[in-house]
Amino acid sequence: MIGFTKSLALEVAKDNVLVNAIAPGPIETPLVSDISDDWKRAKARELPLGRFGLADEVAPTAVLLASEPGGNLFVGQTLGPNSGDVMP
Repeated sequence: MIGFTKSLALEVAKDNVLVNAIAPGPIETPLVSDISDDWKRAKARELPLGRFGLADEVAPTAVLLASEPGGNLFVGQTLGPNSGDVMP
């Protein structure tokens, strides 16, 4: 998905279309409700912030990318609101 985002961004940027991706980490949603509490606690201990995120904490990332001038220079980027789950 990251490669596709970069490729598409490169192709359409000349038309002033900005393509970016949001790659959230573990987020408290119904999608994780069926995962065992033991796994969720263990995963949370691995995270630098020590907890899963909330959808309300990811939404501002989309607002930033869609805003002007805030999102004007983001092209082919993947933003990761992920509680520190994946760091280079």
